[in-house]
Amino acid sequence: MPLKKLVYIFLFLMLLSAWGCKKKAPSQFQSQTTESKELLIYCENSMVAPLLELKETFEKKHDCIVRIQNDCSQNLIGLLNYSQRGDLFIPASGSAFSSLASKTDFHLTDTVFLGYNHLVFMVKKGNPLNFNGHLNTLLKSGYPIIIANPATSSLGYETKQVLTDEKIYDKILKNVVALTSDSKGLVKSLQNNQADIVINWANTYFINGNKNHIDIIRPLSAFDEPIPVYAASLSCSQEPTLAREFLNLATSVSGENALRKYGFSKRKPIIF
Repeated sequence: MPLKKLVYIFLFLMLLSAWGCKKKAPSQFQSQTTESKELLIYCENSMVAPLLELKETFEKKHDCIVRIQNDCSQNLIGLLNYSQRGDLFIPASGSAFSSLASKTDFHLTDTVFLGYNHLVFMVKKGNPLNFNGHLNTLLKSGYPIIIANPATSSLGYETKQVLTDEKIYDKILKNVVALTSDSKGLVKSLQNNQADIVINWANTYFINGNKNHIDIIRPLSAFDEPIPVYAASLSCSQEPTLAREFLNLATSVSGENALRKYGFSKRKPIIF
């Protein structure tokens, strides 16, 4: 075969190869730049641990990213109002839903029951002061107490409600040395000798190795009532189908197991 003809054939094959590469390039670029769907969850600090248990499973099953934004309820509502985006709202009690409705233009599109939590007294490991859980003892003792701020968190709101029902909230405040924004700093206040007694969510006993540093004292009064916890999807959700699927996971057997691990129960009596 003449050399000139071989050169033409070679050039033709090179052009054919280049044309094929150009046709494939757009699809390769598209697959590299396709973004995963994202689910944005706003939750109070005491709810983070069980949600992290569910996050990895959900991301793998739905090929998406789950972002968890945690804080006290009022900061979360402020952030939601500012960003105008979010898919799920999971506060530590239903009281935060009323605040959400009054402070934003968003509403709940779907709500599920996750379980019950309790308000409890927490003391240093071994209960060195032998506190017995009686409110009268608490009032007479003069022990330094720290509770959550009712203006910033579900924990603070519920604490104020039950102590007000017992007609002792104003009296307790005389022994309160500080108010925290929510549950996050209460155990540390015991460890740092800032308080002898705190009122906290029972489920925080099960996180961050807290059970090694504190004991729970159940209140010996009507104050020891289970408080229901709910999760809800938001009207501003950009991924309503994913949000619904996450709610389904949270109420499934695996979801209940994750919640039970951190002290929540679908039954009212909780045994520690």
